[in-house]
Amino acid sequence: MENEISTLYEDRANCKEINILKTILPYVNSTSQKNISMLISYMQLQRTMEFFENPENTMQISAMERKDNTVDLLNAIKSQCNEQEQHQIDHFLNAMQMLSTYDILFNGGQN
Repeated sequence: MENEISTLYEDRANCKEINILKTILPYVNSTSQKNISMLISYMQLQRTMEFFENPENTMQISAMERKDNTVDLLNAIKSQCNEQEQHQIDHFLNAMQMLSTYDILFNGGQN
């Protein structure tokens, strides 16, 4: 699901022109790289703003959203973290699982 939203966003934030500019970067000097990078960021921001101005697009993203799924959110974030951060997230996920098990055992999962 998060990949669907990421892909949807990436498809809207990028276009052929932006991809061409990204391809050019390694072939130009550092000053030009800086200027082209800023142009790319500006173009992506502009396309993103245009995307979210359309109510149909925001409804499409809302339909794909997951509500209140902390475990999936943390697992998705974990793929972007270094090893130490991944271990911290794993510890937090384990604690959440223990609390959930405790709740089920002693409160019947009513909370």
